[in-house]
Amino acid sequence: MNKRERMKALFSNEETDYVPAGFWFHYPADYTVEQHLEGHLKLFRETDQDIIKLMDDNFGNLLTKGISIDKASDWRHIKLPGRNCVHFQRMEELVRKTVDQAGQEAMIFPTMWSPFKIASFTYVFGGSSDEKFMQHCKEDPDSVLAGVQAIADTLEDWAEGFLEAGADGLYYSGQFSEPGRFTEEGWEKLVKPFDLQILNRVHCHEEKYNIVHICGEAEHNFTASPQRYKDYPGDLFNWDVHRDNFTLEQGREYFGKPVLGGLDNHGILIEGSLEDIAGETHRIIKGFGKKGLMIGADCTVPADIDINRLRAAVMAAREV
Repeated sequence: MNKRERMKALFSNEETDYVPAGFWFHYPADYTVEQHLEGHLKLFRETDQDIIKLMDDNFGNLLTKGISIDKASDWRHIKLPGRNCVHFQRMEELVRKTVDQAGQEAMIFPTMWSPFKIASFTYVFGGSSDEKFMQHCKEDPDSVLAGVQAIADTLEDWAEGFLEAGADGLYYSGQFSEPGRFTEEGWEKLVKPFDLQILNRVHCHEEKYNIVHICGEAEHNFTASPQRYKDYPGDLFNWDVHRDNFTLEQGREYFGKPVLGGLDNHGILIEGSLEDIAGETHRIIKGFGKKGLMIGADCTVPADIDINRLRAAVMAAREV
């Protein structure tokens, strides 16, 4: 199998010749398209991993640039640039250039942050805070919903644009499911509908895939609630198995889909020896089985990590 065939088999929950693997980290936000391209291809080539995940390191700053939310009702009047946003244009260019240089070798997945996370960034980059955003969600959820809907509509169109540029799907960063942030009812009303809107758009296309990453924030000790994503249209699910109290085996049974992860980006990948990393990779695969698994980290790894640590896991996954 080549890397594209291997990932396609994984998404279909079929046997692969060996367990695929993939890791990623953040890049400087001021990188040019060419610098991003060089950095992503360098990681891909030096680790020999099985996919290329394109990081989005402007965190939605440019999409809502200039928007100030002083009171919740301000969300009802926001204006967004759509595909005219310089950030979309840069990401689209990065997708096209990556497809040109490596699309025959591997599947390519641009990162997309959830509409609710982009809404939170609007406050942070505007000089306010996530706490103020959460306060507005409680005081006037309908106004907040109007703004998040506008963001979701824009991101849905962006997703379409990335697919048109040759992406194989999305690496979707699901956010705000940390325990204690929202009740189940609040989650269902405020967050979930917009996630589904974007993920369902990807599935409108044949052989386009969603990798759903379930992310917890540092201020919540990196914990999230994977159980809230049960019926999401994902083809591969990733979460922090070391902090969410939810094992890879539990995820396989719960989601009924292939899973990604297993290695602690705060632990063994940083602190262990190369032999430790290889041994833990072997242990995970032998315990889980080779079907329906992609080896990776709980989340992004530090940008200054020794690439040989990641390569050790990629190579070890091929030995079981």
